Amino acid sequence: MADRPAWRTPPTRANLAWVSAIVGPGARVLSVASLRGGVAQATDAVTVDSAAGRRHRLVLQRWIRPGWETDDVGFDPAKEAVVLELLAGHEIPVPSLVAVDPDGSAAGVPCLLTSRLDGGPPTARKVSRPAVLDALGRTLAAIQRVGAAAFDARPGAQHSLPQYEPFGDLASATVPSLSRRPKLWTAARTAAAARPPRGPATFLHRDFHPGNTLWIGDRLSGVVDWTSASLGPAAADLAHLRVNLVVLVGPDAADDARAAFLAAGGVAHGGRHHDLRTVFDFLGDAPPGTTVDPALDRLEAYLTRVLESSDD
Repeated sequence: MADRPAWRTPPTRANLAWVSAIVGPGARVLSVASLRGGVAQATDAVTVDSAAGRRHRLVLQRWIRPGWETDDVGFDPAKEAVVLELLAGHEIPVPSLVAVDPDGSAAGVPCLLTSRLDGGPPTARKVSRPAVLDALGRTLAAIQRVGAAAFDARPGAQHSLPQYEPFGDLASATVPSLSRRPKLWTAARTAAAARPPRGPATFLHRDFHPGNTLWIGDRLSGVVDWTSASLGPAAADLAHLRVNLVVLVGPDAADDARAAFLAAGGVAHGGRHHDLRTVFDFLGDAPPGTTVDPALDRLEAYLTRVLESSDD
């Protein structure tokens, strides 16, 4: 496991005082535990008892990473709060919004407070199960369908979402140092650099992958981390899921999830372009050591398969 970033410090007294105040006068914080992940924000599980003895299982997200205001413009607690409000009550299991402090005037730093869902992130072994891959693909299709309808139903809500942008800079992408197939990577980069196919923009989770899902057995119990929600091509969301599945399990898993996504009504126009483009995004965003064997072998098998495919 990679070391936790130095900026991911525990919640301060001011942060927790805000949480207690949201629960109500006399509320008492019982426990705080850092949750794994949280590349963009510091995320902690906080358990609070109200003065009446009611227990609240909450998640506190804090925007404290240095430079996030300029690096991630538009990906802020206020935007995520809007997304959670609009998705509440629909078929996607999302956390309930409890409170938001967009500018940190009450909590000390920008914060988002939500309910804590049951379940935990899946292991790679669980992700490889057909039922889980099917659920991932179908859930992504539902996210795009429900999200688009929810935002369309509230005038002006779409203006709160940033436009899709790739996570990485393709111009600076290089062939992985451990690769023995540089020509494959060069061909993939050339194809990815072509103008993307035009198509309608829709609601995107933008960071939908197994690590942002919660499970109880083979049942998906939650989808979390909506900070990157955007408007853009549906195939970009699918490609992001697929490359994560390739690294975790392999290309067949990515294809199985795609089949489930399409069977559930998902649209993958321009899928080949986004599949290629997202591999380079992943390389730029991956922690050190991610692209060594067997993950590199899986990525290269995937690139070969995608390059040989026809566009959608």
